[in-house]
Amino acid sequence: MIAAYVLLAVIIVGFFSGATFYVVAKIEKELIDTRLARAADLWAADSYHAVQSQTLDLSFFKGTSIPQPFQKLAFGTHEMKLNGRGLHVLIGEAGGERYAVVDDQSDFESIESSSYITLGIAFLGGIGLAILIGRASANRVILPLTKLAQSVQNKHSTGRLPGLDATDEIGVLARAIDDRTNQLSHALQRERWFTADVSHELRTPLTIMLGAAEVLTSRLQDRPELLGMTERIRRNASETAQQVGALLQLARVPEVSDLVLINLRTLIERELERCQPLLRGKALTLDFHCTDDVLALAIPELVTIAVSNLLRNACQHTEQGVISICLYSSGIVVEDSGAGLPEAVRARLFDRFVRGDDDFISGSGLGLSIVKRVTEHLGWSVRHDPSPNGGSRFTLLFFNRA
Repeated sequence: MIAAYVLLAVIIVGFFSGATFYVVAKIEKELIDTRLARAADLWAADSYHAVQSQTLDLSFFKGTSIPQPFQKLAFGTHEMKLNGRGLHVLIGEAGGERYAVVDDQSDFESIESSSYITLGIAFLGGIGLAILIGRASANRVILPLTKLAQSVQNKHSTGRLPGLDATDEIGVLARAIDDRTNQLSHALQRERWFTADVSHELRTPLTIMLGAAEVLTSRLQDRPELLGMTERIRRNASETAQQVGALLQLARVPEVSDLVLINLRTLIERELERCQPLLRGKALTLDFHCTDDVLALAIPELVTIAVSNLLRNACQHTEQGVISICLYSSGIVVEDSGAGLPEAVRARLFDRFVRGDDDFISGSGLGLSIVKRVTEHLGWSVRHDPSPNGGSRFTLLFFNRA
C-alpha cells in the first residue's frame, strides 16, 4: 500500500513538474526570445527611438560598440552570465553590420530558480505525504490484518485474538475466526471425551472376558477340542483390550503422552505370532528380516496397533507367496505379494472407510486410517508404494529413535 501511494505521488508530481517545466520554457520563449527578435527588427528598421520607448529594459549595441564578451558570439539568441547578471543576447546583422540586443533577465532567472526549488520541495513533500498516508493506511488496515493472520498461524498461541473489539471488517473477521475456532475446539474436546468414555467403559467387560477365558483354559485341560475356542476368545479379548488402550492414547493430546523406550524387534515378533492363525489354509509364509535390536521412544499400544493393522491387511489380502517384514534403524517395511491396490484407491488409501473394490474380506475400511492417525500422533510417517512383486509395500518411518 505504501509503495502504491509513493508510485501515485511520483506519477502525479512528475507530471506536474514536467508541465511546469514546459510552461516555464514557453514563457521564456514567448516573453524573452520573441521580444528580442521584435526589438532586433525595430533596430534593423532604424526605429531606435521606438525601441527605446517600448523596451526600456533592453540594451542595443552596433558595430564596434558591441561589448567584447559579445563580439565572438554567433548569430542567434544566447544565454550567458556576465558580472553576476543573467543576460539574453541576440546577435544579428543588418546592412552588413553586426548588432547585439541585450536583455537583462536576472530577475526572471531568480524567479525561475525559486520556481524550481519550490517544485523540488513540492515533489519531496508529495512523496513524504504519500509515505505518511500509506503508513497511516497500513497501520489502520494492513497491520491489524497481519497481526490477526500471525495469531491464527501461531499453533502455540492460546491468548485472545487481536481485533475482537474492532467495529470494522477486521473485527468481523476476527470474531468469525474466534467463533469457528471455539466450535472446532469444543467438537474436538467432545470427541476426545467420547473416545475416552467409551474406551473406559469397554475395559471392564473385556477384563471380565479375559478372566473368564483364563478360568476356562485352566478347567478345560482335559477337553482339547474346546481349548482352541477358549484360546480364540482369550486372544480376541486381549487384542480388543489392546485396541481400547490405543484409542485411549489417541484421545490424549500428543504433547502430554508418555513416551517409553520400546524394543521394536520384540514387538514385531509378538505381532507375527498373533498373525499365525490368519495363515491357515494359505500357501503363505511370513519372513522377518532384522539384523539387530532397534529401540525407539514411543507409545507401545500405538506402535502395536499400527504394526498389527499393516500385518493383518497383508495377511488378509494375500492368498499365496511371501509377506516380508524388514526392520531398519529408520523404519519398518511390510511388503506382500498380493494383487496390489487400484490406482483410484491409492489416492485415498488412508482416508476413513476406503476399501478396494476387489476386497474379499469384510472390513470397515478404518485400519489404514487408524495407522495414519497413530503415526501422526507419534510424529512418525507412513507411505504406500507398489511392490515390485505386484503387491503393496507400506513403510513406517520413525523420527524419535532412542
